[in-house]
Amino acid sequence: MPVSIQAIANCDDAVLFWSIEQKLEDCLGFAIEREQKLANGQVQRVTLPNYTGFAKDDPKSDEHRPSNVWPFQRFSWSDHSVNLGDTVRYRVVPMIHTGGQLQQQLDERSEWTGWITLTGDAGDTMSSYFNRGLVLSQFMGRYLEDLRVKEGLATIDDALKSFKKSLDVHDEPIRLFLAGALRVEMLQLLKTAKEKGQHVYGALFELDDEELVESLKKLGARAHLVLANGSVQKKKGESPATARKRDENADARQELEHAGVEVHGRFVSPGALAHNKFVVLTDASKTPLAAWTGSTNWTKTGLCTQINNGLLVSDHDFAQRYLDQWQLLLKSGSDFPPDLVTSNTGPKLVAVGQSQNTIWFSRTHGGVDLAAIDACINGAKQAILFLMFQPGAKAVFDTVRTRLDHPGNLYIKGVVSTLPPENAKKGDESKVTVRTVADGQVHKPLTLDVVQPEGLHAYAKAAEEVTRKQFLSGPGRIGFAIVHSKLIVIDPFTNPVVITGSHNFSTAASETNDENFVIVRGNRRLAEAYAAHILSVYQHYRWRALSWTKNAVKKPPQALLVDDSSWQDRLLKGAARREMDFWAGRPS
Repeated sequence: MPVSIQAIANCDDAVLFWSIEQKLEDCLGFAIEREQKLANGQVQRVTLPNYTGFAKDDPKSDEHRPSNVWPFQRFSWSDHSVNLGDTVRYRVVPMIHTGGQLQQQLDERSEWTGWITLTGDAGDTMSSYFNRGLVLSQFMGRYLEDLRVKEGLATIDDALKSFKKSLDVHDEPIRLFLAGALRVEMLQLLKTAKEKGQHVYGALFELDDEELVESLKKLGARAHLVLANGSVQKKKGESPATARKRDENADARQELEHAGVEVHGRFVSPGALAHNKFVVLTDASKTPLAAWTGSTNWTKTGLCTQINNGLLVSDHDFAQRYLDQWQLLLKSGSDFPPDLVTSNTGPKLVAVGQSQNTIWFSRTHGGVDLAAIDACINGAKQAILFLMFQPGAKAVFDTVRTRLDHPGNLYIKGVVSTLPPENAKKGDESKVTVRTVADGQVHKPLTLDVVQPEGLHAYAKAAEEVTRKQFLSGPGRIGFAIVHSKLIVIDPFTNPVVITGSHNFSTAASETNDENFVIVRGNRRLAEAYAAHILSVYQHYRWRALSWTKNAVKKPPQALLVDDSSWQDRLLKGAARREMDFWAGRPS
C-alpha cells in the first residue's frame, strides 16, 4: 500500500509526516523529493539531502548526499531550506536494499502533497512570523569555529563575543539569516507606517536593536511608546524606589526623544516587569488598523539569538482592544492602579472573520488569565504542542503535566527553555530534561514528551556546538533565553486553538507583570503554521537533549544510518505510531 504523506508550512519551514501500514522489509529509509515552482513558470525537482550516512561510507563532518543514497530513517522531516514566498510540494519514496544496492520502490511511494506556499498569511486577517534563532546548532558551531580561525581568536567564547558584536551590523549575513522573516515583517510594518502617514503605538519591555530604533525614529511624532525600564536588579542595600530609577533602555529612549518620538516611561522593575511587546498601527486620524503581538523583544537578541514569534492581526476591533490597553498603561504611569488591574481581570472578546478570539492582559485578580489557559488545555482531545520560556512549576506547565491523569488518545509535545527545578511529579527525577511517558496501564494512551534545549558536545565528526552553559552564563554568554516563545497549540486539525503573546504562562506573569496573550479559536491555518514552528524547534533539540543531558541516555546519539530495516521497529509501535497516525493521517 502506498505511503501516506501530509505537509504543513508557515513562513519559514515546511514540515512533512508520512506513514506506512506495516514494516517494509529491506527498507533502509526514504528519499524525499521536492518540486518547486520557479519565477519563470518552470518546476524544479530535487531530492533532499541527508547529513547522516552509512558507516561503510565513512561520512565526513558536514558531508551530505541525496536521500536516495543516504535515506531518511524516520517518518517526519522539517525542510529548513525553503523560504518565504516559495511554492513547493513533496513526496517520499521507500529505498529498498536489493541485489547489493539501494533501489526506489516506486509502487509504494507516496502521492505528491498539495502545493503549499510559505507565507505568513493565515487567513482571517491574521499572519504569523518566526525567526531562526537556533544558536545551539551545527550551522552555528561551524560558523563560530570559522570566525575564530578567521579573526585569530583563542576560544569559542571569544568567537561568541565577536558574533554578538556583528549583530549590530544591519546587513551582516548572519544577522539576516538568524532574524529571518520576523525581522523583515517588523521592519516592513514600520516602513509602511511611515509611507502611509500612520501612527504607531507601542508598549515595549526592551529596546536596543538599532535597526528597529532607526525605523521608529523616522516616524518622529507619529510614534508613541510606553517604554519600560527593562529588568532591573536591586543592588545590596538599595531600596526598590531607588533601583527603579535605573533604565536599561536609556540609550534608545534618548535617541527616540531627540527624534521627536513620544516616549513615556513605565518604571516598575524591580518588583514587576512591564513585559509587553505589542504595537498598534492606526491611520492618520488615529483609527486602529492592526495590532502586532507575540514574544519578540525589540532587541538584537530577541531578533537573532532566541526562538521567537510575532502575530499580526489586521482588524479594527482587535487593534482597538490593544490601543485601549496602551491608553490604560499610559494613564497608569509607573504604577498598577486598581482600574488597570480590574480592567485586566475581564476577557476581551473579539470575532475576526471565522475566528473567535479572547484577549487577556495582566496583572489580574485571582489568576483568571491562567484559568482561561487551563480550560483550553483541559479541553484538548488530540494534541497539546507548546514552546515555553520559564513557565514555573505551579501554573500552566503543571496543568499540562496533570493531563496525564486523564486517559485519552492525546499526546503532549514541546520545548521548555528552562524547566522548573521541581520538575518531579509522581516520582520523576528532579532534573529530568527529557521525559517520555508512554508506559503503564493507566497512562498508556498518553505521551508527554518535553525537551530542554542543549547544544551538541564534541562528538565523532560533528561540529562542537555552543552549549547551554555557554549561552546562558560565562564569558561568552548570549542571553537568558534560548527558546523565548510563549506558544500553545491545541488540536490543530479539529478544534484548533492557538495561544500566544508575551505572557510566560507563569504565576508571576499573572499576578505581578504587565503581559498580554490572545486565545485564537477556529483558525486552522494559523494553528498549522504555529504547529509547524513548534515541531521544527522540537525536532531540532530533541536529539541533542535526549543524548547529552545528565539524567537522560548516557551514550552518544546514533550518528549513522543502520544497514537493515530494524530502524523501523521502534517507530511503528506505541507513542511513535500514534504520533505518526495523527499527523500523517490528519483530515484534509
